[in-house]
Amino acid sequence: MIYYLLLPLLLLFLVVVQTTILDLFSLGWISIEISLIVVIYAGFHLDALRGGILSLVIGFFLDCLTSAIFGLYTFLYILIFCLAMIVAGRVYGEKPTLIASFTGFCTLLEGLVIVLFYRFVFSADILYALPEVFLPQAVVMGLLSPLLFRLLHRFEVFPHAADTRPARRI
Repeated sequence: MIYYLLLPLLLLFLVVVQTTILDLFSLGWISIEISLIVVIYAGFHLDALRGGILSLVIGFFLDCLTSAIFGLYTFLYILIFCLAMIVAGRVYGEKPTLIASFTGFCTLLEGLVIVLFYRFVFSADILYALPEVFLPQAVVMGLLSPLLFRLLHRFEVFPHAADTRPARRI
């Protein structure tokens, strides 16, 4: 029960850390989106309800803190979650090369959708940002994703842990 109460706070903490501290390490050049890797992990390992709610909450927090178009990250993260669920049903999702390539593809897809939204909503032509910003970001995200998948797999055990020791006499 405490897991479901702490989850929104942990996701908000993740988004705040991602938007503040991790941007300092990347020097404003590319952003490291751990939240995207969490959404892809949810698509591979969680059921539709829990993963969908997780994707919705992370997207909402990112929209509230960083987005110029409200609802953009919510839409993107739910789209990427659905895509990850479809891919997880068809392939073995534990191979590091598959995880890295799929994360890179999703990062490029996210960048393409952001560029298209800015083009149609703001009439801003930022197509140059795809090879300059989103391609290096996809490479970095692809390299980080197998490590973060292992870390998230270790943390997924906590809500399902139980005390299996027999009862002792007081």
